[in-house]
Amino acid sequence: MSKKEDILRAALKIFTELGTTAASTKSIAVEAGVSEALIFKHFKSKDNLIEEILKSGYREATRLVATYIEYKSPEDYISNILGLPKILVLANKDFWQMQYKIIPLNAMGMAHHRLFMKPCHDVLIKAFAELGYRKPILEAEILLLFIEGLWKHIAANEFDVEHIDEIIHLTKKKYGLIA
Repeated sequence: MSKKEDILRAALKIFTELGTTAASTKSIAVEAGVSEALIFKHFKSKDNLIEEILKSGYREATRLVATYIEYKSPEDYISNILGLPKILVLANKDFWQMQYKIIPLNAMGMAHHRLFMKPCHDVLIKAFAELGYRKPILEAEILLLFIEGLWKHIAANEFDVEHIDEIIHLTKKKYGLIA
């Protein structure tokens, strides 16, 4: 593994534990086993380091979503998007735990998350409209609020996968996606 990757891995760990404000580049350097100067050589600033972690995490999430969610039917899309929080968080738990901690206080983290979720919003509106919902925009917003809460809940808590599946199953049932 390269020193740059060591720094990114260490920074993700430290940011997850402490948040981005409380974390210092010195603590990241100690965790990575490198000098603080090397962090600045590769990233120039702590903000650039945070930005690189966010970009990397959302690139990975986008790749995962692209293989998982394809619009075949409105029911299928809504069903798949309900499973998204579990899939994303369990695939990269450290990243989503960091995001859970920093998103309320970090404009950069919030901006990346909004950009990531925007296409889901637009497609959900289409899906609810096709299903004949009277207010598809509000339905999409309600579902996205649920998804937002679910990924944060999964990231912040240790859950049994069966429990997460039960929550998703019950929600699919409420939307009439399963019998």
